[in-house]
Amino acid sequence: MLRLRTYSPPASRPDRNAANLLLLSAAMAIAIHVIRIPAWLMLVTACLLLWRFCIDNLGWRVPGRLLRALLAMVMVIAVYGHYGTLLGRDAGSAFLVGLVGLKLIEIRQVRDYYIGVFLLYFLTLGGFLFSQSLLLAFYAVAVTTTTTITLFLLNRPVGYGPRQTLRLFGVMVLTAVPLMLVMYLMFPRIQGSLWGLPDDAFDARTGLSDEVAPGSVNRLLNNDRVAFRVHFDDSPPPPAQQYWRVMVLSEIDGRRWRRHVGSGDGKAAGSFTPLGNGVGYQVVLEPTNQTWLAAMDLPGTVPDLAVARPGHTLAARSPLRQRESYSLRSFPQYVTGALRVDQLKHNLAWPVPPSERVRALATELRRLARNPEEIVELALAHFNEQAFRYTLSPPSLGRDPLDEFLFETRAGYCEHYAHALAALLRLSGVPARLVVGFQGGEWNPVGGYMIVRMSDAHAWTEAWLPQRGWQRVDATAAVAPERIEFGVEGLRELYRAEADQENLSREEMQRLLAPQWWKRALREAWMRWDAVNDAWNRWVMAYGPEKQRRFLRAIGFSTPTWAQAVISMVAASALVGLLAAVFILGRHEPRDRLAAVYRRFCHKLARCGLQRAANEGPLDFQRRVITRRPDLAHPVAQITAIYTGMRYGRDGTEHLPKLKRLVGKFAP
Repeated sequence: MLRLRTYSPPASRPDRNAANLLLLSAAMAIAIHVIRIPAWLMLVTACLLLWRFCIDNLGWRVPGRLLRALLAMVMVIAVYGHYGTLLGRDAGSAFLVGLVGLKLIEIRQVRDYYIGVFLLYFLTLGGFLFSQSLLLAFYAVAVTTTTTITLFLLNRPVGYGPRQTLRLFGVMVLTAVPLMLVMYLMFPRIQGSLWGLPDDAFDARTGLSDEVAPGSVNRLLNNDRVAFRVHFDDSPPPPAQQYWRVMVLSEIDGRRWRRHVGSGDGKAAGSFTPLGNGVGYQVVLEPTNQTWLAAMDLPGTVPDLAVARPGHTLAARSPLRQRESYSLRSFPQYVTGALRVDQLKHNLAWPVPPSERVRALATELRRLARNPEEIVELALAHFNEQAFRYTLSPPSLGRDPLDEFLFETRAGYCEHYAHALAALLRLSGVPARLVVGFQGGEWNPVGGYMIVRMSDAHAWTEAWLPQRGWQRVDATAAVAPERIEFGVEGLRELYRAEADQENLSREEMQRLLAPQWWKRALREAWMRWDAVNDAWNRWVMAYGPEKQRRFLRAIGFSTPTWAQAVISMVAASALVGLLAAVFILGRHEPRDRLAAVYRRFCHKLARCGLQRAANEGPLDFQRRVITRRPDLAHPVAQITAIYTGMRYGRDGTEHLPKLKRLVGKFAP
């Protein structure tokens, strides 16, 4: 149990254990940044830590002031030369790593150790600017634990052994946990995250662009970073309906599609007639530093954080620098409204004259079809029946990419087919546009949700039909239905296996894609870990103003305000502090455990008529007892020797258990 003792300040230099534990804590904190800082900085910092170890354990001298100033100047110049600045997430974290190393080699007094400890706290917190995963949280707890134990060792009272220090640390941590939960739940939340990332947090990330040309989507096909996760209210829809809408592009210069900045080419999200029941779901979107939001065709609601844009798309009100979640209801079957004359003209425009072969093909489609629906069907049949193939490594196209793709290479990926189909439809008199987003995803059976990665990026065509409005027309599904059913990862496996996709049945593809047992085991383990991370992100990291308001309503506040949250936090914190004080003070030990054991020994002798006088010392009492009871000479002498050695000599507390055992066996 916890023993309360008058505080005695530590010595001017801590013991070696505290110094070495500080080095271990520093190494653990720096390891958080090891994959992000330059290799030269990591090597320099490791040498500085080794230097400190030699100072504490081998008697090396602390470097002089001039050398330390020179090292600091070189560090500043080197970091600035590498990053071009000392500010920002990357440069600031690297600079802090270097400062920790420099601070450790100049430590002389205990207060310098304290500064080193608090620098390690800042360095650990800096890791959350790069990642907020559960794995990093667990590791940060471990680093914080060792750092805090170091702080206890530096500040422990005289006479406290390692076991007592760890016990005191455990009691204080257990006491702090309820207070931490109260602060987390009650502290007024502002819109946004405490860990909103700085401007340079997304420099190395790639995402969907607001324009599409051959190769612009394909660059994401090898990017397996998670884009978002989807939790469906019921069972997920079939793969043919898993189209995640992000942007609509209708401006074309002959090669590159862009968003139309005019009056729009369709009504805002929600302005359509749904057919059938909708699909309810929640999207947990990873930070992108962009404003686009993913929604399944077609979204019938607009979440609070979003605004509706033309083309039945959604956009956030500000760039997403934190993980966001929003609930939607979409309708896979729908009828959109009519287009204005200017919108019809805009979605039929083709700015460059097509080649003779492209013009002839478009004329043939118009001649054979009786209405726009048949033009669309004939165009899809053309891609399906001709020798087109879907490939992740298409040949490059020249000055007339549309003509070369349709009549020469006939090999490409989604944006090739979306571009070619939209061009044929426009040239045939059917309004068309491109939609960019994602298709499919990977189902996680452990967590019961879908994982959509950047590699699932997709582009498809929409055609406007007089009776139905805008309708999805995906030429990729006509050429390579396995892309829609099995996803990009399945397509990669087929390419790696060099499978003849044209001559394989669906069942044969499924057998070919069935993973081996060890791959299944690894996949299941990864899915379990991703499910744990998803729960962490949804219930801990996503605890924002709305969830806090729901929590306050659940505990009795009908219309929670900031003032109520603050009052609740203060009251709950005071209650936790009071309970902790009662717990600690109610379970405190005697002030002197050694004296308590010796009092028990004297009490046993007093029951035999050998009462110790108030002014009688241990040795005098021993001599009197042995004179009166020679048969107790050996145990009395042994107990007294241990007690006096611990009380008045140099013996440490390690003999206390033996003394307790001897007194327990003592039966005069």
